[in-house]
Amino acid sequence: MKRRSRTALLVCYLLIVATHLYYPKWQQPAGEATISYDVSGYYMYLPAVFIYHDLRELRFLPEIIADYRPTDDPYQAFTTPEGHRVMKYSLGQSLLYAPFFGLAHAFATVSGAYPADGFSLPYQLGVSLSALCFSFLGLYLVCRVLRRYYADGVVATTLLLITFATNYLNYSAIDGALTHNYLFTLYALLIFLSDRLYRRRRPAWIQFASIGLLVGLMALVRPTEILAVLIPVFWGVSVDRQALLDRFAFLKRHATKIGLAAALCLAVGSLQLVYWHYASGDWIVYSYQDQDLTGCVRTFAKECLATKRAG
Repeated sequence: MKRRSRTALLVCYLLIVATHLYYPKWQQPAGEATISYDVSGYYMYLPAVFIYHDLRELRFLPEIIADYRPTDDPYQAFTTPEGHRVMKYSLGQSLLYAPFFGLAHAFATVSGAYPADGFSLPYQLGVSLSALCFSFLGLYLVCRVLRRYYADGVVATTLLLITFATNYLNYSAIDGALTHNYLFTLYALLIFLSDRLYRRRRPAWIQFASIGLLVGLMALVRPTEILAVLIPVFWGVSVDRQALLDRFAFLKRHATKIGLAAALCLAVGSLQLVYWHYASGDWIVYSYQDQDLTGCVRTFAKECLATKRAG
C-alpha cells in the first residue's frame, strides 16, 4: 500500500544525486566551491577550533583566502576594538557539519594526499556529502509524517512536487551546504517528534528532552528559528476554544518535563553566548555590524550613484 510513496522517494533521491553530480561544487574553485561565501562563515568554527586552535584571532584566515579564495575579503568575522576576531554567523551550522568534517580531516591527515587545512578537496567533499545526507533524511521524515494523515498517492505526489517544482532541488543538490537544506530537515524532524509526542498516552521524558534540544539547535543555526517552539506547543490544535483549553491542560500536566525541555533548549543556545564572551568579552554581540538598515540603505545609495555615473 505504500509502494507509491517509496517509489516517489527513490525518484527524488535519484534526481538530487544526479543534480549533485551534474554540478559538483566540491570540485569548483574559489567562490563556486562548496565551502565559500556564507558557507565558509558557518563552517569557520571547525578549522579554527580543531586545526588551527585559534578561535579568537583567526590568524589563519588571510592565508586561507589567499590560497582558496572562498571570498574576496575576510567578511566571515569582524574585528573588535581589542583586536579580536568575532564570527559573523552563529555556530549551529558548524555543529551539523562536524561529523563529516571529522571524517574529512581524518582522511586528509592519514592519507597525506591533501593538505589537512580545512579547505582542501576532502573537506569540500565532506561538507557536500553532509548536505546530501541531510536532504535524504529531510524528505524521508516528510514522507513518514504525511503517511500518517494522507493516502499513499497524495504523499507520493507531494514528495515529487517538493523536489521537482520548488527551489528545494537547488538547496539540496547544489547549494545544499547553506542553512536552508539543514533547516528543512530539522523542521521535518521537529514535526515528526511533535506528532509522536501527542500520539502517546503518556509521553516520555526523552520526547520532551529531544524537542528541547532540537529547538535549541535550530535557534543556534539561525536565531529567528526560536519561533519553531510554537510547533510542538500547538501541533494538532484546531481553531477551537475547547481544543486550546485541552492543550494548555496537557502542558500543565507535563510542566516538569516541559521545564526540562526549556532548560536543554537554553543550554544549547547558550553555546553562542559562551563563544561571544570568549571572543569579545561581551555576552551579547551584534555580529553583523554595519549590516543594519542604515548600512543597507547607504550601500544601495552608493551602488545607485555608481551606476548613474557609469551610465
